[in-house]
Amino acid sequence: MEPWGEPEEDISSGLWALPGLVDGHAHLAQGGVEIRPGDLDGAAALAKMALGAGVGLILDKGWRDLTVVHLIDKVPAAARPEIEAAGVVLTVESGFWEGFGRNVAPGDIGNMAAVAAGEGAGWIKLIGDWPRKGVGPVANFAEEELKEAVAAAREQEARVAVHTMAREVPSMAVRAGVDSIEHGLFLTDDDVEMLGARGGCWVPTVLQMEATIKQLGERSSGGRLLLEGVENVKARLATAVEAGVHVLTGTDLAIGTHQVASEAIRLWELGMAAPAVIEAVSWSGFRATGRPVGFDVGSPANAVLFSEDPVSNPRVLADPAAVIRMGRIVS
Repeated sequence: MEPWGEPEEDISSGLWALPGLVDGHAHLAQGGVEIRPGDLDGAAALAKMALGAGVGLILDKGWRDLTVVHLIDKVPAAARPEIEAAGVVLTVESGFWEGFGRNVAPGDIGNMAAVAAGEGAGWIKLIGDWPRKGVGPVANFAEEELKEAVAAAREQEARVAVHTMAREVPSMAVRAGVDSIEHGLFLTDDDVEMLGARGGCWVPTVLQMEATIKQLGERSSGGRLLLEGVENVKARLATAVEAGVHVLTGTDLAIGTHQVASEAIRLWELGMAAPAVIEAVSWSGFRATGRPVGFDVGSPANAVLFSEDPVSNPRVLADPAAVIRMGRIVS
């Protein structure tokens, strides 16, 4: 199956180009909130749909199986975005959805992290905290355990992402040296300074947080906590960018990866400056993962083109004029 068409003329005249959009927190294994084993064919279709929407890089943050890792091998690179992926997520007993992910026994985090790093495609994912009935989100791992996981991942050149919605866990994870904070509702100024100093990532997934608030109800204890967290996110966005953090757009399960532009637009609506929004949905993801960016001779022939300057109007991100992958136009 050939998904490409050769350009008959120069389509770039009068258009604005980015190297591609980035989804920094995706779950391609399933197309929604159904917590089931992954669907390889469905994941391939979602990846193709994302490419058609201008997505050039996906950081998949894990599932209950290795569907997305297998996808990377199954689908030729020219027919999908670049993909890095965690494999099976790591948690503890009662620390995530029942039966989802691998439970880490006390004292075994280093071994489990090493296994996860070997199975994944560049990442491991830890569920840093999870709500317990009547208590709210509780830390699943001690800070020393997080440090062990980071050390084990480093030995295999893998990065570590940590899910966190609790108050204390973002600071623990940052001090432990993790590479990416997922959600991170309660990051502090000290956290973003430390994270930025090492070029770490933060993927706030605002649309997912707002969807969860709606599901829980704004007056519930969980809803109130997340509302407070989203307000903290708004207050930290500019500080994080200034500190050098790679703030990235991420869809999670709220929307599809092909809709990642909606997350960028939401960040803009929440007060993030337009240039920073464009960085978050494009350039920063490539830089954070060590990929070349730019359009100099010899650079990768990948681009998403827009009829308006996205810095002047971020809403145009949702309506690309053309997408180029490896020198060919996506049809």
